[in-house]
Amino acid sequence: MASETANSSRTRSFGGCTTCRSRHVKCDERRPTCAMCSYFGLVCAGYEKGIFFDFDSGADERRFRRPLLTEVERESMSRALVECVPPDSALQLLMRIDDLCEKAAPCRDLQVDCGPFGAFRWKQAPPSHTRDDTTEPATTSTPDIEAASPPQDILPIEDFAIPSDPPLSPRTQDFIDSIFGHTPSTEPPMDLCRIEAVLNDPPIQDLPIEQYPPFPPATLALSSLQFTPHKAIPQDAMVLLKHYTTTVISLMTPLRHQKTPWHILFIPQVKNSLAALTLGEDLDDASLATFYGTLALGAISLGGLFHSDTWFAQANTYKSHAQHHAQSMLRTAYNVPKPSKYKSTMTALLTMLYVSLFSADRDHTESFFLETERFIRLRGLHRKKSRKVRLLHHCYAFERFFYETTATESRQRHHFRLSIQSSGLAQYSSDSLSFRLRAWDDLDQEMQVVKSQEQGENDLHLEHPGIFAATLYPEIFGIPESWILLLSLVIRLGREKDLAEAQDTPDPLSLRDFTKRAKAVERRIQTLEPPFNSDNHLASVLEAIHHALAIFFYRRIYDLDSSVLLGRVQGVRDCLRKCETDEVLRASAGLIWAAFLGACEATTVELQDDFETWFRASATRTGLASFTETLSRVQRVWREKTSTGVSGTWNNYHPT
Repeated sequence: MASETANSSRTRSFGGCTTCRSRHVKCDERRPTCAMCSYFGLVCAGYEKGIFFDFDSGADERRFRRPLLTEVERESMSRALVECVPPDSALQLLMRIDDLCEKAAPCRDLQVDCGPFGAFRWKQAPPSHTRDDTTEPATTSTPDIEAASPPQDILPIEDFAIPSDPPLSPRTQDFIDSIFGHTPSTEPPMDLCRIEAVLNDPPIQDLPIEQYPPFPPATLALSSLQFTPHKAIPQDAMVLLKHYTTTVISLMTPLRHQKTPWHILFIPQVKNSLAALTLGEDLDDASLATFYGTLALGAISLGGLFHSDTWFAQANTYKSHAQHHAQSMLRTAYNVPKPSKYKSTMTALLTMLYVSLFSADRDHTESFFLETERFIRLRGLHRKKSRKVRLLHHCYAFERFFYETTATESRQRHHFRLSIQSSGLAQYSSDSLSFRLRAWDDLDQEMQVVKSQEQGENDLHLEHPGIFAATLYPEIFGIPESWILLLSLVIRLGREKDLAEAQDTPDPLSLRDFTKRAKAVERRIQTLEPPFNSDNHLASVLEAIHHALAIFFYRRIYDLDSSVLLGRVQGVRDCLRKCETDEVLRASAGLIWAAFLGACEATTVELQDDFETWFRASATRTGLASFTETLSRVQRVWREKTSTGVSGTWNNYHPT
C-alpha cells in the first residue's frame, strides 16, 4: 500500500498566483482568482505564463501543467475558434481533408495548412479562383497579426495549398523531431550524420537582432487577444540548445550525471529565456547574454565539426549579441537596487567566459576572468551563499587556476585590484587579491587544519592550506580540493620566484624560506593518491593531472630539463590514450591543461606525434578552436627548442 502511494504521488506544483508567491503563502490555484486572495481582500495578480521543457523525462512520468492563458483569454479564444468553423461547414471540411490525404502520393510530404492555430503558413488562392457561395473571398495577403480579426468562415480545401516554402525544410523538421524525443543525458551526443544532413538547410543569415523572424511562425491571430510574436527568437535555437546539452557540456567536466551546474543552472535559464521570448516577454541583459552565449557555443562546436562557414557566421552573430548584452549588464551590475539576480549575472559571466575559452579569444578571456572575480568579491563573498551560488563560484575558480599557470601580470589586473580595494569590500575575501604565497611553517600540519564554513567559502583562490569538507570540486569535476590547492600553491611559488627575480618587490621571500616551502609542496605532490571510487575515465584524468602537476612544479619552480621529465610526459600521453576509448570526449580544463604541459615537454618525435594526434582528434570530435589554438602554442614551443638546442624557459609557454 505504501509503495502504491509512493508511485502515485504527484510531482511538485508549479506554484500559486503571483500575489500568494510574493507573500510566501500557500495558494489553492483556483481560477481565475484564488480563494486566498479573496479571503484576505487582496487583488489576485493572476498566474505567470511559462513554457515547461521536458526533453529527458521518462514516458511513464506524470506531468501537471497550468494554462498559459487566463480564464477570460481562454473563453475568448474558444468563442473565436467556434466562429472560425461554422457547424454547417465543419463536416464538409473534414471530409475534404480526409479525401486530400487519401489522394496524396505516399512519397509526398503532405502538410494540411488549414486550422485555427496557424501552425503553418498558407498560400493564398489566385484572385480568379471560383469560390463557394457560402464562403467569403479570402484576402490577397497574409493577415496583419496586430490588426486581424477572426475570420467568419473557412475557405474551401482547394484554397489551402501545400506551401512550397515551409518555415523549416522536411529534413530539418524530421531532425528536430528525432532529437527531441526521449534522449537520456547518458547517451552519446547526437548522430553527426543527422546533424550534417541539416547543414544544407543553413540557419538564418547574419541579420540584426530586430530582423530575426518569429519562432515558431504564426499566421493567425485573434484580435481579442492581440498576440504579437517576439521578433528576437532565432530559428535554430532548439537545434543549438540540444547540441549544447548533449555535446558541449561533456567538455566542461569528466563526470557524467544530471546534477552538474550546467544541468541545474545554465540549461534551465536558457530554456526559461526561450520560453519568455516565445511568449513575447522582455528579458534583462543577463538572461539574454546567457541565451545568446549558449547558442554561440553550440554554433562554434557545429561549425568546427563540419567546417561550416555558415555555422561560424552564426556563432559570430550570437557571440556579438551576447557580448552586447554582457556589456550592458556590467554597466548596471553593481547598482542598487540590483537589476538582475546574482545567480543570473554569474551565469551570464561564466557563459561569456566559456565562449571566449572555446573560441580561443584570449583578450576577452582575460577580461571576463577579471570581471567575474570582481563581481564575486564585491557582490558574492559578503552574502550568505546558497548551494547554487557556490556551484557557480567553484566553476569560476576551477577554470581560473589552470588559466593562471601561464598568465602574466598586466596593467588590466592592477586596475581591477584597485577597484576592488577602493570598494571597501575586499575585507570579506579570505585570500589576497593577487596570487601571493601565504606564510606558513609546516605544510603537512597546515593541510590538516579544518576550515570554517566562512573561510572555506571565501577563500576564493585557495590561499590557505587545510580541509574544507563542504567543497564542491569533487562533485562537479571529480577532483579533490587538495589537488587544486597544491596547484594554487605552485602558482603562488612561481609568482614569488618572479617577484624575487624582479628585485623591486618589497619584502621578498628569502631563498631559505622559498626552498623550504618548495620542498614541502614537492613532498605533497609526490604522495598524491586518487580517490578510491573513481571510474576508469576519471582515474585516467586524475592520473594525467597528477603527472602534469609534477611537470608544472619541476619546470616552473626548479626549471628542470625536459629529459628529466620524460617519464611524466609519457604518463600523460598514456592517460590521454585511455581517455580516447570513450565514445564521448568527456574532458575539462584539467585534461586539456595536462595535455598542453605534457606536449610542451615532449622531446622525441614519437611523443610529439602522439600529442599532435590527440589535439587534432579532439578538435575533430568537438569542433572547438581551443584545441587547435593550444596545439599551435605547443608547436611554437617545439620550434623554439629545436632552434636554440636547449629546453627553453617557462616564458616560452606563455601565449603570444
